[in-house]
Amino acid sequence: MRAAERDTRGTIMHADSPHHRYFRAKEGSWRGKVKFEVTDPRALRASSVRSLDKWSIWCTAVVSRRLSTLVLSTTVDYASRGHQNEVLHTTRMSNLGVTLFRSTETILMDGDGCSFRMAGKQAFFPALWRTTEWDARGTVATDHDGAVYHIPCFGVMMEQHTRMTPRGLEVTQTTPFSRASILLRWHRPLSAVPGTSPSATPPH
Repeated sequence: MRAAERDTRGTIMHADSPHHRYFRAKEGSWRGKVKFEVTDPRALRASSVRSLDKWSIWCTAVVSRRLSTLVLSTTVDYASRGHQNEVLHTTRMSNLGVTLFRSTETILMDGDGCSFRMAGKQAFFPALWRTTEWDARGTVATDHDGAVYHIPCFGVMMEQHTRMTPRGLEVTQTTPFSRASILLRWHRPLSAVPGTSPSATPPH
């Protein structure tokens, strides 16, 4: 990759900027168990979240508390479009192989070297056929080892914090009525597809 690329607006983008370094280091597939809880039942009941989605949230909390079988799987594809200041990302949460949530996202890195935008489609169990489009924003820390995301979820804003540690990528997600914590570990490189150069070893 060249030391610098230009985005669609002509802004010079450096490959060693914090957001490039952050996402490049995450290339591959990641997995981890999810600990999810409803922290404020009253706030959930009073929220504008649809009844079906409230039921999904309560079911997710029950599964997490009683079975501890919730798994979050993500993929990060920086190699194929990082030179265009874009990252392709997928997210899937499952329980015993059954998909509860899935999302595909394109991450667009801004010219300031730290901030980024996200555009994606998401779906929740049991209405996985019903997808909704969403947009989000985030900022990578200047040390390129963590990030803060602001993501719409069930019609409310979820704040996600990530931080790379010796154990893996620690993720915390909070809303006015819930909290999730996940330790993601590097799982495997991406499957080889045209235009993709998957990582062969876990990130450091």
